[in-house]
Amino acid sequence: MRRRAFLIGALLFAGAALGLFAVELTSTDVAISSSSKKMFVEHKLPVGITYDLMDLGVADVDGNDLLDIFTSNHNSRQNLWVADSKGGYRDMLSAWGLDQDPAFPGIEISQAGPPIDKPGVYIYWQGRNSHSQFPLVIRTHRIKEVGRLEGTIRTFSGIKGREGSAFTVQAPVSAAVVGSLTPETTMEFATETDGELILEMVSPGLPVTLRIGGTIPVSSIYVGQLAVPPRSREFELAFQDRHGMAWFDHNGDGRLDVFISRGAIGGTLRMFPPSIQNAIEDELLVSDPDHRYRNVSKKAGFQKRGCSARKIAWVDFDNDGLMDLFINCQARGFVAGAYPKQLYRQTTDKRFVDVASDVGLGIPDAEVIDFVWFDADNDGFLDLFTYEDTGFYLHRNHGGKSFSREFIGRGKFARADRPQLRGTSDEYWFVDGKLVVADFAGTGALSVFSASKAGNTLLVNDGKGQFSIVDPPTLGLPAESATASWVDYDNDGLVDLFAVPQGLFRQRRDHTFESTGLLVLPSRKYMAAIVTWADLDNNGSRDPLIALLENFSLWTWWEKLYKTSADRFAWKLVTYRNVGSGNHWLQARLVGNPGNPQAIGARVTLETAEGPQTQVVGLNDGAFFSQGHYRLYFGLGAHPRADTMRIRWPDGNVEEFKDVEGDRLHVIREGAGSDPVPTTQKSSR
Repeated sequence: MRRRAFLIGALLFAGAALGLFAVELTSTDVAISSSSKKMFVEHKLPVGITYDLMDLGVADVDGNDLLDIFTSNHNSRQNLWVADSKGGYRDMLSAWGLDQDPAFPGIEISQAGPPIDKPGVYIYWQGRNSHSQFPLVIRTHRIKEVGRLEGTIRTFSGIKGREGSAFTVQAPVSAAVVGSLTPETTMEFATETDGELILEMVSPGLPVTLRIGGTIPVSSIYVGQLAVPPRSREFELAFQDRHGMAWFDHNGDGRLDVFISRGAIGGTLRMFPPSIQNAIEDELLVSDPDHRYRNVSKKAGFQKRGCSARKIAWVDFDNDGLMDLFINCQARGFVAGAYPKQLYRQTTDKRFVDVASDVGLGIPDAEVIDFVWFDADNDGFLDLFTYEDTGFYLHRNHGGKSFSREFIGRGKFARADRPQLRGTSDEYWFVDGKLVVADFAGTGALSVFSASKAGNTLLVNDGKGQFSIVDPPTLGLPAESATASWVDYDNDGLVDLFAVPQGLFRQRRDHTFESTGLLVLPSRKYMAAIVTWADLDNNGSRDPLIALLENFSLWTWWEKLYKTSADRFAWKLVTYRNVGSGNHWLQARLVGNPGNPQAIGARVTLETAEGPQTQVVGLNDGAFFSQGHYRLYFGLGAHPRADTMRIRWPDGNVEEFKDVEGDRLHVIREGAGSDPVPTTQKSSR
């Protein structure tokens, strides 16, 4: 028996080494039933794997009514897939100047190194491996053809390890710097032959300054995955540590601009000198006529102040017609001091002033896991609903002048019960506690579903901002999930719920739910998921766009034989095209006044013979930290037209349209006339 067990073990080990038992991380690993395949057809994305994902979402970036896909990936390479008219995508991240460092497109961390094909020195950040988290690699190739390499590295990150060959390296020297709690580290290196130097930085997010000396020409220095030469011998490598991306047309040119929230060196930014603190800022990237983007954050008045920023959202909280911005700052507990949330009110000259503490939304002691803005009490002003470590809260908006904080209750689990989780932003608790909002009962009152692996919660709104906590299984909904989305997937006019891993739950006419068995995923296999439902092919039915992170704590011993540390941070990306149920549908894109061209916060109520449906611009986002999905979706069932469409615009103006044609995407401009204009015909793109 022992010999047999040994032989089986040896076979498994050999098979793992040869890749015989390895499971490629592709969309085919997302198991769906045969019944699902009749309604959902797999559609390939440009890549099936992305690393260190912070968020996934959709936005019509170029304003052509085709929805684009974006990711934010911490310090790794992110994606901006712009849809074409043929069902494909082009990655426009570099073409539009949205790389983390425009001076060095491709500087972001990548699992694959750059092509090494020309004589010179290659400097790049390598992805996670078994030896290091994010090593900085300096590699020489045919160096004797171009000269001798000498160099110096300066950084406020410690260098905790180095390895390699052919390099002469002096031991790192640390020196105190006035105004900094952390010393600056300097290290010199040199080589005349081919080899590589691998440096493991304590904090890769801190800027690294390199000076390349010797006789090697600048033209033979290649930086990043795209091997871009620097402009001079001294240059800086810096990441942006991007988390959330809030899209909005700030400059009014018809293309979406984007505000990007950044971390704060793991919550330690205040430990470093003013030069570092001033260099690390959140980004407001606005589009220029050449379609490229430039950062105007400082000019606009945004200040970092050590904020470890997570979710962000554009919101007109005071109804002045100008979009403001709310930023969720986390206190990570590493550096003493207060870290209040930030609410930037926009002025008429497009500058921003933080008024969070003035209006009662600073709440520095509250650890906000997720939040959403919507008018909970139907008074015309947007309220802030939060899921915090101590429970659920409504921050009621009093005329745009102040907010009162009201405790609603707690679900089955609160993070405050486990103090060790405070500030946790990865592993099992990453993106746990997603809030999604919908008028699922057709009453005009917006209710909230909170998805958590420790227990889901349904908070039913009475229309006046008073919420009752309902145990989801009493309505036929799942008890605990990694994430959830409200979506009328079959266009019957009733809002359904999609949950990972349980799949789709169809709403009955009595507002209870039944499991359909559609898009069910393996139980407990994924510890984190981000899902957006959007009509990616403009055929009238919403399609699921899914990102999944495996629960590495459940890997079997034979899986661990062939997986690396990088696999712990590898997210699968998959989308399915919803081929449709045959029901009629109606979609709307609202165009508001110049201060709010996306009409964020506008409320639309549609009436058919089956009853009313209410949706709000900005509540269809499935992204966790981001914002940008502003299209509205209504299922009409057997009815080819809607009897009435009533729009309450963000400024309070109300317009009503009769006998609105279905099976169309309507673009409706505020005050433009008595009829909405259908601009996009049904398409099978």
